[in-house]
Amino acid sequence: MKLEDYESDVTSYAVEITRYLISRGSQLQDAEDAVQDTFVKILELDIFIAPDKLRAWMYRTSIRTYIDRYRRKQHYTLLMQQLAVDLEGFTSMPETGGSDMAELIKKLKPKEQKLLRAYYYEHKSTKSLAEELKISLSKVKVDLFRARKKLREMIEREEMT
Repeated sequence: MKLEDYESDVTSYAVEITRYLISRGSQLQDAEDAVQDTFVKILELDIFIAPDKLRAWMYRTSIRTYIDRYRRKQHYTLLMQQLAVDLEGFTSMPETGGSDMAELIKKLKPKEQKLLRAYYYEHKSTKSLAEELKISLSKVKVDLFRARKKLREMIEREEMT
């Protein structure tokens, strides 16, 4: 089999698989992304997929890729919804005043207070915070996570009393 014929088969299967995924409820962009990832996997393989097995392999790989992306997207959406519930009312807290949230934040360490205020009130990105504080991006994310967790625990303790 010539290389041009193999490429032609791969291209025609890609169109076919994209249509299949769309017919099963996928969005066009998601279907195209799954098929494109399959192309990348073909190129990264150290082995040659026989032409008679190529179509089935591409279908199986594209469908699995799509399902993995779908699950990851659903999981991410769920996490974002949970975070929104956990921090409800937090972003509207006044800078000064007698609100309960302001009092709870004052109980945090100064570094945690600064991070939360910069991120939620000044709308600074984690990247800009990392540059400003001269720490790594992952350190900023971890510190924000820990500060939110500590604040959430304080809120739960307050609700119990």
